[in-house]
Order: sequence, then C-alpha cells, then structure tokens
Amino acid sequence: MAVYNYRLANGQTRWFFIIDLPPDANGRRRQHKRQGFPNQAAAPKAEEDARAAYGGADLGADGSVTAELESWLNERELDVQETTLSNYRDIMRCYVVPHIGTRQLYALDKRVIHELYKKLLKGGGKNGGPLSSTTVRIVHRVMMKALSDLGVNVDGVRQPRPAERETMGRKGVWTPAQSAKFLKHHADHRLRAAWVLAIVVGTRRGELAGLKWPRVDLDRGVLLLHWQRTTTSNGVVEKASKGKSKRAVAIGPALVAELDAHRTRQDVEKVEAGVLYHDGGYLFCREDGEPYYPKYFTDQWAKACADAGVPVISLHDARHTSATTGADAGVPEHVMQRRLGHADSRTTREVYTHVLPESERRAAELMEAVLGDAASWSPKA
Repeated sequence: MAVYNYRLANGQTRWFFIIDLPPDANGRRRQHKRQGFPNQAAAPKAEEDARAAYGGADLGADGSVTAELESWLNERELDVQETTLSNYRDIMRCYVVPHIGTRQLYALDKRVIHELYKKLLKGGGKNGGPLSSTTVRIVHRVMMKALSDLGVNVDGVRQPRPAERETMGRKGVWTPAQSAKFLKHHADHRLRAAWVLAIVVGTRRGELAGLKWPRVDLDRGVLLLHWQRTTTSNGVVEKASKGKSKRAVAIGPALVAELDAHRTRQDVEKVEAGVLYHDGGYLFCREDGEPYYPKYFTDQWAKACADAGVPVISLHDARHTSATTGADAGVPEHVMQRRLGHADSRTTREVYTHVLPESERRAAELMEAVLGDAASWSPKA
C-alpha cells in the first residue's frame, strides 16, 4: 500500500493513490487512481476501501468516468426524485460521457473539465451547434455534485459566466392588456380554465397536467397544488411536489366561476362518453377522461397565442407574466413568492419579475411629477 503527494499552485499539498487492476481483454495494463485527499491519513483508508471494492466487484467498473458516474447515479436512486435522477442521467449521457467517458475519473483535473466546458459551449448542442452557457452551468453543478459524492476534489474548476440576458432566456412577458386579449379571444377554448390558472395563479405545466378535482375547494376558494404530472426520459411520471412548490393557493370569485363552468362542461362530456369515460379526476383531460401528455399543454398554448394575435411566449412565461403583473399591482413580494411556490424570494424578485415598458413610462412620469412644474427645472424654461 503506497500513497503519494503533489503540490498545488497555491502551495497546498494533496495526496493520492494508484492501484493496479487486472489487465484488460487485450492484455493492457489498467490502473485506478484517486486524488485530492487533504491529508496523508485519508488516502490509505480510501485505497483500502477501493481494493476491497474491486476484489468483490465486477472489474468492468474500471474507474472510468462512465463507470463511476453510472455507479453514482445508481446510488442516487435512494434519495432523489425520479425526475431529478432522469435529468442527471440525461446530462451525463448527452454532455459528459461522449467527451470524457473513457478517462479515469480519479485522474481528472481542472484542465480536462475546462476543455469539456469549452467543447460544449462551441459544439455541444443539437446538430453540433453551440450549447448555452446556462446549460453548461447546469452540467457544471451536476458534475461537481457527483465528484463531491465520490470523494474527488478537483481544485480550481471554473464554470462559464452567466448569459447576459435581461429576460433570463425567456421569450417574453405579456402586459395586462395582452393577457386580457388572449383570454377574451379564447372564451370558449376547452383549456381556457388552464390558461387562466397559468396567468392568474402562475401554475406550472406539470401542476396543470396533474391537478385533480379533490384538490380543488371552490367553496373556500383554494387550490392545493401538491401534485404534478411530468415527463422523464422513461416516460410520464406523477409525483408529489417538493419543498415550497407544494402549496395552497387562494383564488378569487372570478377564477372560482371559471373552474365551476369548466366542471359543468366536463360533466356534460362524461354523460356523452358514458361507459367509455375513464374518470381519473383530472381537471384537464381528453373527452374520454384520459390525462393529457404534458407536452400537449405546451403545444396548445403556442397555437392559442398565435390564434389570439398576441406575442407567442412559452407556457412557463405565463408564470413570469403572473409575477410581473402582481408586482405592478402592488402584491407584496412574500405573497407572490408563496403563490408561485419559490423557495427563495430572490427568485421571485430577480428572475420572475420584469420591468414592462408601460411600468417604466409610469415611473418616468412619477419622477417628473416629484420635481414639480417642469417650468421650474426644464432647460427650455
């Protein structure tokens, strides 16, 4: 058993070990290396554990990035949501493994990781196009989480700078007039109530897809947004919302009337479908009661925007519209944070609340009014 040390640029000492593995099928030498230990005592214990693991395991798990990350993903099945795990797998499969999958995980250094990020930024997207810095930053966070869990400390890794976009990559935010125009145009749309929820409550797509009548209390004017229906690489899953995403939201009399009318229309459909109706309790479903695939809402929303003659924004941007409209109307920030289900008020304030041209114009007029009569300060006076 032997361990070795090396010195970082900042003068700190780190320790590592290397163990030999059985040759591969072609007789070539294989090694397992793990580095980044902060003191000499930690490395031998890790080396002992590694030898024990290799002694009783399939040596196909050879310390490569692919094998070690797959092992990490299998372990995370115990403590993360299925949708989160699916996202982790997609990130590793699409962005990490194709570029550095054959490297030894425990021999990674910051230069290898930085080259990975540069490759992704230049040609990591679909059809070899550039990948957004936002996506590469997500790759970075997942990579660092995996390395940390695996006990690998790679010093000095930098992530790409954030994208300099005022809209945080969103397509746009509607004014109250545009929202009203959209809803008026779709007075008889079968998903009108879903669109009202998206704009007024800021309901997420997964929450719309998974919302069921037992979680709607029209008498008290309350929605329980505790469940969502969403997609993973393995198909559609339904699960409880996590953290502050699980919330009870108050709705006013106008929205109560919308949902009541929607329920009445759905009751008529049940009668017309008869025994062919599969009643799963969903608010928004097909004429036979079967729930929609979540992407159906996205596709129908885009078509509805175009039909109404308003700017085509994404369905998720309805949440931004809700936050911005509420802020301009004077809804307190902590109240809007709760309605949107954000864990941090900064997300509500800095990401979801936007300054509309109309609001900026009102601010300009108010500032001028504070100064009094323009004749008293205008250079033309």
